[in-house]
Amino acid sequence: MIQTRREFIFQMIGSGILVFPMLSACTSSLENDYNRIPLEKPDKWDPIAYNRIRGNAGAIPPAYLPDINGPDGVTKHLGKHLPYIAMIDPSLVPDRYIPLMWGDPAKGHTRHPNALPDTSNNYQGHWYNWIRIRKAVSRWSETAESAYSNWPVVNPSDRGLYSVYGEGDIMADKGINTVYLAACPPNVRQGDTLRIWAHCLTHGEYIDFITL
Repeated sequence: MIQTRREFIFQMIGSGILVFPMLSACTSSLENDYNRIPLEKPDKWDPIAYNRIRGNAGAIPPAYLPDINGPDGVTKHLGKHLPYIAMIDPSLVPDRYIPLMWGDPAKGHTRHPNALPDTSNNYQGHWYNWIRIRKAVSRWSETAESAYSNWPVVNPSDRGLYSVYGEGDIMADKGINTVYLAACPPNVRQGDTLRIWAHCLTHGEYIDFITL
């Protein structure tokens, strides 16, 4: 089911994002795909196709579009930005949080790296700076947002946390073992399907669904 305009605007206002008029008669099909964010997981959900279309509509920076549309777009670029549950010690995960990684090697996707900012060349860094999670239901449902103002250090005011897959140094091997501990909304239970909407600081927004 596709999110209605009213629900989309309400969500954007609630998250503090400025919303511009979207669904006018002159809106292009690509712009429509950018704005149509499903509340529930569609029956024939294809995260690669969806994120490619939405990326070309504006969710992904123009400089990265040749990569997502290129021959390695699925494995090395789009797949790299799709979430999956990290199998780590449950005692490391706070209550009402889930451990997320990006780029599932079991699906042949490149694992997502993480990198520090570099002020010497004006590089802002490479990590997910926010993750929004809601239950994938057709009605309104609370969204929990985790913010990550830096990597690998999290400021005390942040609502996001990190762990490391396999333990060790979070910065080793280009940070690919980084686990994002992301907050879930209340009343999430085993077996629920969640919508994960997240923003890579360098490569834009990506949306997918996972089932607990």
